[in-house]
Amino acid sequence: MNYPNNQLSVYQQTSIQTASGPKLVVMLYEGAIRLLSRAADDIRNRNLVSKRESVGRAMAIIQHLRSTLDTQKSQTMARELDRLYDYTISRVLEGSTKLNASAIEEAIKVLSNLLPAWEEIAKKEQEQSIPAGVLAIQAKSGGFQLHV
Repeated sequence: MNYPNNQLSVYQQTSIQTASGPKLVVMLYEGAIRLLSRAADDIRNRNLVSKRESVGRAMAIIQHLRSTLDTQKSQTMARELDRLYDYTISRVLEGSTKLNASAIEEAIKVLSNLLPAWEEIAKKEQEQSIPAGVLAIQAKSGGFQLHV
């Protein structure tokens, strides 16, 4: 798809606003991985201004993921993810301050290893939701009737 900037922004906003929780997590992981890849390239190319911006945005994403861990649903899972996010943050900070692309690539590897699990969760959630075609048919025929 080739959208002008304004249309692309509207498309991205709509994608974000209509995404499920797990799909949003997938989008955040993809964004962090993309930004960290750019930061590692920036370190190799000595583009420190771009590196700083990419690292800052990636760190904001990782911090957000960390701050939204749900300890009510699974304390063990939240604790393990917190530990992995902590390690990821430490590798990004070390890579950024010491201009060490391989440290940032370690952070990318951690997130890349977690991403497929989130993709699977998002896929299962989408499969369990009501198909759009069913909603459209119901909307045309007068909508849903709730029996209480």
